[in-house]
Parts: sequence; structure tokens; C-alpha cells
Amino acid sequence: MEFSLFEYLTDHQVEGYSQVKSLEAEKGTLLYQPPQRITPIYELVKGAVKIGTYSPQGEEICYDLLRPGDFFGNLQYLNGQFSEFARTLTPVILRSYEQPFFKKITTHIPEISEWFSYKLVSRWCLAEDRLYAVRSMDAREKVQRIIKQFQGNLEDATGKNQLVFDLLTMQDLADLTGMTRQTVSKVIKEEYFRSGLARSKRKS
Repeated sequence: MEFSLFEYLTDHQVEGYSQVKSLEAEKGTLLYQPPQRITPIYELVKGAVKIGTYSPQGEEICYDLLRPGDFFGNLQYLNGQFSEFARTLTPVILRSYEQPFFKKITTHIPEISEWFSYKLVSRWCLAEDRLYAVRSMDAREKVQRIIKQFQGNLEDATGKNQLVFDLLTMQDLADLTGMTRQTVSKVIKEEYFRSGLARSKRKS
């Protein structure tokens, strides 16, 4: 479903659209992190962002890698149960929507409401697909599934093309597949090195 929220707002001169802010951030910038629970709603225009949480030991746990066109932030529908971090993996360009404005347009404008429902259901289906893989597939199938989901390139804020899969560390892949980093590394080396799909992951 192709739909540009910002283009719709500007084309229809929706009240409050001029308050949408454009901003840039360098690689490695924490856009928000626990215990922060009030955030803008961000639209990723260029680059990549990792979202996740922290273990009791303070280690990052990856939920997802977001790409251009994705939205993230706290809509405050969970009664304070929000403990997510968002960190840039490349230089990024973002649009920032104040949460009350975003809530208003996604509930009061039918075209935007339909688009937003599609985005939510798509994210939900992807999460279910990953959970299914974690619970029912063997190690090789899990890695194949993740590689398929993170194929392709994206453009960062500097205009550089980035391979999406290269932005994930071995630990990120372990988090997304429910396996250990060592198991993921072994599967990639055994199954994909000869086909040219694997890379040397030097990041931990």
C-alpha cells in the first residue's frame, strides 16, 4: 500500500502539518531509551534505526531494524509499559510528529486511518512470522528467514547505499532468531559462505 503521510498532509494542508519537523542524526545516536516514555512519533526518511530493549544486565536486545518509510515511537496506548530504545545504525533523516497531532490525524482522517491500520497490521504480521520461526524452525531455516527479510539496500542521510543485512550484528541476528550468537555464526559460515550470501561480521 503506497501512501506518503507527509505528502498527504502537505497536499491537503491539514491543520498542524507545518509543525512536523525534519531532523538529521549521526550514526550511533540514541533517539530515546528507557526510562523515557514520552517520545515524538518518528518517520524514517533515510537510513536505518534499530529498536529494542535492554536485558537486566544492561545488554541490548534487538527487536527490529527499521528502514525508510517506517514509523516508530510511543503512542502511549500501553499505560506506561514502554521500555524501548531507538538507535541510529547509519546517518539518518527523520520527520518528527508530536504525539497528540499524530494520534489526531490517524483517528480522524479516514485515508490516514486506513493507511495506519495497514502499517500496524503489517508490523504485527511480521512479528508473528518471526515468532513462528523461533518456535518451529531449525537453525538453518531461521537464518534463511532473517536473511530474506533483510535483503536489499537503503540510502542513508549522506547518500551512501547500505546493504541492510550488513547493518545487523551477530548478536542482533541471535536476538531475532532466538538462538545464540555462536549458533548463528556457525550456520552462516556453513550454509552461506560458498553461495556468497554471507559476510564477515566483525561487529559483536
